[in-house]
Amino acid sequence: MSLNCLAAGTLDFPVIATMVVWTGSALFSLWVWQQHQFPGKAPFLMAQIAMLWWLFTAGFELSSSGLDCKVFWAQAAWPGIVLLPSSWALFMFHYALGQERGRPRLRHLIMWIGPTVVSVQAFTNGYHHLFYREGTRLIEIGGRMSVEYEHGPLFYLAAAYVYLFMLASIAICIVALRRSAPNLRPFFLVLLIITLAPIAGNLGYITMDVTIFGFDPTPFMFSFIIGAFGWLVVNNRMMDISSIARDLLFYSTKNPIIIFDDSGALSGFNPQVPQVISPSFPKIGESLLNEPEVGSLVTAVIETGALPPSGPLHWKGHSYNPVLFPISSPINPDGPVVGWTLAFTDITEQLKHTNELKYAARQAEAANLAKTEFISTVSHELRTPLTSIQGSLDILASGKLGDQTDPAMRLLKIAKTNTYRLRQLIDDLLDLQRIEQGKMDMVLRPLDLGPLIKDALDANEGYLARFRVRSTLTMPDELCQIRGDAQRLAQVLANLLSNAAKFSYEDDVISVSVTSDEDHVTIAVQDHGVGIPKGVEDKVFGRFSQVDSSLTRQRGGSGLGMNITQLIVEGHAGTIWYDSAPGKGTTFFVRLPCL
Repeated sequence: MSLNCLAAGTLDFPVIATMVVWTGSALFSLWVWQQHQFPGKAPFLMAQIAMLWWLFTAGFELSSSGLDCKVFWAQAAWPGIVLLPSSWALFMFHYALGQERGRPRLRHLIMWIGPTVVSVQAFTNGYHHLFYREGTRLIEIGGRMSVEYEHGPLFYLAAAYVYLFMLASIAICIVALRRSAPNLRPFFLVLLIITLAPIAGNLGYITMDVTIFGFDPTPFMFSFIIGAFGWLVVNNRMMDISSIARDLLFYSTKNPIIIFDDSGALSGFNPQVPQVISPSFPKIGESLLNEPEVGSLVTAVIETGALPPSGPLHWKGHSYNPVLFPISSPINPDGPVVGWTLAFTDITEQLKHTNELKYAARQAEAANLAKTEFISTVSHELRTPLTSIQGSLDILASGKLGDQTDPAMRLLKIAKTNTYRLRQLIDDLLDLQRIEQGKMDMVLRPLDLGPLIKDALDANEGYLARFRVRSTLTMPDELCQIRGDAQRLAQVLANLLSNAAKFSYEDDVISVSVTSDEDHVTIAVQDHGVGIPKGVEDKVFGRFSQVDSSLTRQRGGSGLGMNITQLIVEGHAGTIWYDSAPGKGTTFFVRLPCL
């Protein structure tokens, strides 16, 4: 090839027209690539690139004057000539039939290997003349020089290869036309017609020498069909995945949806509207203001721009919640809305579950009240006879009614211990009931903690002795005052000391220490017993729960003491926590604000 073939040639109307078509097609390809997403986009863009290359070579062939340059550009066009219909067939296969992922090797063969083989045959024509024969010559058509090609056997093989894909595109259109829903068939019919256009042009060129500017009309016909599809991309929602999804949501949802303009005229509705709201619903363009079911809502929206406060609407045994979406003007998005979409969400199941939950809550509240009253009644009824039993056991154990034998004394000791435990359980249940009912009044007044802590240790010395443990106290000479209830704080200390005693080993020492700063005072009760494993905080401060260990089961407890302790501490605006390790003991901390 001479470099002269790359130089500018004749610039007349056919060449300018080709340049205009190429520029428009290139801009359109760029726009589609950036803006739109639709099935088969990749092979569609590949077909556009192939068309642009074909038009590019056609422009140079039209502008060239010599036979050699025209034949060169005809040979250079073959990558686009082969790739264009094959890419178009792949696009149709994906778009019309929804097939894309199957047989990747076949796609590679179609997209790359086939065009490469045909192009090599065309470019090597000077060596074998099996593509264009020696009889190829220049002739004058319509006042300008064109080439009359004498085609060889390789040309017809390449043409057959191209027509194979064009026929496949036609077959795909026909299959899609038969399979599609009735409302989509006009679209696929148009698709079939425009697909036939370049085939008709090429057949006219080969069989009857029909040309455009003395040139093969096929690339111009392909630019027409791709341009036509571009128009569909812009105006037909079938080519836009997001539009398809919106249509599916609009038409397939079970919720009624209506669209109306700023005057209240109906602009659209989905099939659920006449089925759910009213069979005699107004037609498109008619006013909704006087419609019995939704007229008041539409009127309120037009007047105020919002839905009126109201409960759910009820149609055909279902409950619906109205939801409003304003529609802005595409020309002036910041201006007044041009209409609204009103969707009615079916909330029947939600209301059913809500009512069931409310009923269950009322039942639970009634059961809790019954439980509280039962515990209160039983506890009070048990407390009086238990006091008598405890007093009688004390008298028997004292020897005032005569000396008891050793077996009798052992039985009396066991009875007294269990009576004490039962009395403690009843007291805990009554305290818990008072707290739940808000009847445990805590009288908060300025309080010195030092004497209170010493008194608590003295009061619980006998209890600690039962477990053969003792206590020590470390406390500064001066502590800040707190605002608290002395009786309840003494109960907190008693619970912490008894808890430490139950989980300590014999001859152990429970260390009680007090520290303070400007804002808070902290009480620490430390034992060196079995400790608490990690991850059981809920059990430690829970109700009727204890950390499961053999020592816990042996020494008992109501499982309420630490829960009541936490509630009392929180009632003093304080916090309680612990630090523990299995086998190394536990330290409980109570932190209270200074006065």
